[in-house]
Formats: sequence, structure tokens, C-alpha cells
Amino acid sequence: MPLQLIFSKGGDVNILYCSTHACELGGVKFPVHIQHLVMINDIMRRRNGPSAMCVALWLFIALFVLQFVNYDWNIFNFHFFNDGEPHMEFRGPIKPFTDKYNIGPPPVAKNLPYSTLKPRPWEMKGDTSNDYIHPPRVTEVHLRIMVITYNRAESMLRLLNSLNKVDYLDDRVVLEIWVDRSKDGVIDKKTFGTARNFSFEKGFKTVHQQDKHVGIYGQWIDTWQPTADSKEIAVIFEDDITVSPFFYRYLKNVHARYDHRPEVNGYSLQGISIKHGGAGGNLHAPDDHVVFLYPIVGSWGFSPKKENWIGFQRWGKQIACGLCGTFTMHIVKKNGHFIPNFPHNAGMTINWKEKGLHFAKTLKNTDPLVMEWDPRLDNLPEEPVHLDANGKIVKY
Repeated sequence: MPLQLIFSKGGDVNILYCSTHACELGGVKFPVHIQHLVMINDIMRRRNGPSAMCVALWLFIALFVLQFVNYDWNIFNFHFFNDGEPHMEFRGPIKPFTDKYNIGPPPVAKNLPYSTLKPRPWEMKGDTSNDYIHPPRVTEVHLRIMVITYNRAESMLRLLNSLNKVDYLDDRVVLEIWVDRSKDGVIDKKTFGTARNFSFEKGFKTVHQQDKHVGIYGQWIDTWQPTADSKEIAVIFEDDITVSPFFYRYLKNVHARYDHRPEVNGYSLQGISIKHGGAGGNLHAPDDHVVFLYPIVGSWGFSPKKENWIGFQRWGKQIACGLCGTFTMHIVKKNGHFIPNFPHNAGMTINWKEKGLHFAKTLKNTDPLVMEWDPRLDNLPEEPVHLDANGKIVKY
């Protein structure tokens, strides 16, 4: 039976309607069990006047209601406030795999609270909850996407939206967004809030805060920490990148074809690459080679080879910080990196060349993005062409 309580004071009448599972007061509905209201009503009817117990009971009811009707009062952290689809939901069919990336059944789809709630202002100043600094790590995936960012929310969102348009071949994917702090230890509110509110439609998403300022070097080197037995592919993107819908298909092919080669450090996704020695200008490999090996990494989207990456991380921890410089100067020792060689210097990524660490001012972007699959990538050459730092062919 529905319950109706009428409260009158000073000529004002308030009516609380309650059904079996919910109540409504002033047009606001909230969940509460009807037996609780019956108990409170009986207590109040047996007393004359608003005793201290009655006042306390109604204050508790008001606080309870605010947990559901006003997010800023949700001090008990009830999770009823999704902005849309769950950010940690795994979607799409899972097809069986028989290649080396077959790593067992898919992980259980679930929502994690830190990825579904709107950010409160005080959660983005100084130290924050460990849920955001060190969220649970999603394991057993085929592809781990590392997005590193600091304070360019619009650029990051453009990249994230392009990641939602990628063909992941029904593989299991996790998107990790890493937000660096300023030298004063502050997280950029807009960037962090944008990362939390973004809905990744193709897999899992986690948002990480660095617990201190680590800079571009720390963001690049320390975010992906593979184990020796890991079978996942990882790719690292800075926030001013846009990706091709086919970048994962390309990465899966080149990893499968060339990971056995000891001289390979990883795989770059950019199409346009400059020479790092001799005369200036862009690199040009023979047109009949769809990929080529080059000793300098292209950082506009980079997928490390696990074994060499682990060795590089160990080496990086041994050098003095004063020697760090730029990422490019450290990733290169003596091995090479694969770069795609498409017509018109098209790439699996493009860089918008926005003002930041790499560019003093925003430049006009004219680089083409691969929007159609090249069938040659399904039959990669066993022996790729090698270019030296000057862009000259040293092995054909």
C-alpha cells in the first residue's frame, strides 16, 4: 500500500508520497524502503512536538536524499551518476585466435567507479585518491594504448575520438590515459576531467595521474612496463596526434612479421620523417618497399618491441638525469625502427604540430592520413630496406 505523509507548519503543507521502493517529495524521487517511513511516522505520532530524536531522523533523511539528487553532496560516494555509457565496458564479439596473441578468455566486463563519475574540483588539486593515481591494471589484452598528456584537453579529445574509429579486429583493447602534473604538483582540471568523461567504445579505459611531475621523458619511458612473458602489443601516443582507422591492423602485421629480428626496436606510425644526418629534408625509401628500417625513432605514434624496450628501460635508469635531453636522443642506440612508406608520405598517424614542447608555435598541418588499407601490408617483405641516418640505402 502506498504511504502518504502530510506535514504542516505555518500554513505550508508538504506531502511525502511513498510506494514500495521509492518516495517523492516536491517532485524529486529517491529510493527508500516504505517500512522505514512507516517506522519514522509511528515514532513521530507517539510524540508531541519535534523532539531531538525526530529532528535527527529527518536530518538523516534529508542527507540521504541529497546523495541521489545532488552530486556535490554525495559524500558516501554512491555510484548513480553515469554521464552515458560505462567507460569500462567491453563491447563487441570476441573471435577465437590461434596465433601467438591468443592469450585466453576475455576479461570480465565491468565498470570502475573512478572512470564513470564526474570530477569534483577538489579531486584535481594536489594529491588525489589513489584510485586515480594507481587504478587497477587491466590485464590479458591484445593491445594497450598509452595516451600521454599534460594540459591540452582539446587536442587529447581529438585523439581519443579518432581512437574510437579504429578497426581493432575484435581484439581485446585497453586505453590508458596518463596525465602528468605541473612542476608544482597540480593536475590540469580540464584535461583530467575530459579524460575521465570520455567514453571509449572499443574496450576498457583507465585514467592515471602521475604522482609527481615526470615530464615528457617519464611519460614516454615509464608508462608501459611489460613483463618478460607479456604477449600484448603496446603503442604510445602524445596528445596532438590523430590516428588512422587501420593503425592497429598495420601494427599487428609488422609485429608478427619482424619481432623475431634482434635489430628491430619498434615500429613508428608516422608517414613523414626527416633526415637526422647529412643534408636536410624528408626520408625517401624506394617506392616498391611499403616499410623501411631507419635508426632514428619516429615519435608520432610508436609501438616498442617488448624485449628491446625492457632493456632500454633498464639502461635509462642507469644514466644521469642531466643526460636525458629529448626522447629521440635516448631511444636510439644502434638498432632500428620500422617506418611505413606510403605514397605521398601518408601515415598511420598525423601530428597537428601544436604549440608545446616540440613546436614553439602551432603550424599548419598538411600531412595525409591513411584512410584505405594497402594490400601490400598483408604480404610484408622478409628483408626490408635499411636506411642510415642520412637517408641513404645501406641494405636493399
